[in-house]
Amino acid sequence: MKYLKIIVFCFFIASVLSLIGVFVLQSTGLIGKADTDFKNLPYGIAIGINFCFFLSSFTILLNLQEHIRTNTLYKALSFFLLPCMFVLFLLFASWDEPWPGVLFCVPYLIVLLIFFVRSKKQDNRNYKN
Repeated sequence: MKYLKIIVFCFFIASVLSLIGVFVLQSTGLIGKADTDFKNLPYGIAIGINFCFFLSSFTILLNLQEHIRTNTLYKALSFFLLPCMFVLFLLFASWDEPWPGVLFCVPYLIVLLIFFVRSKKQDNRNYKN
């Protein structure tokens, strides 16, 4: 249950941060300058990218197995392999201007890194006791 909470919390926290980022970028006029029907499209893109990260993070559930949870490399791969591959996909898909796609990815990866470090510390405390 702990790992499912990590996945859900990463999605919600990163989505809120991405939406705040889109709001700030639109307020400053860096994106969504035109007054068209697609002015609010970056909000949908931010949620869509975070949802793809949400789906790619289900490999965190592999940590329910003891040999993956105890091995640092396997634990890191279960947290970051598919999300990092998704970031590479976004980089190659938006070759002309990769920064907007990457900026949508940063909040999720930061939140995921925080949960990974926290989970690793918690596991170390459990093994010492």
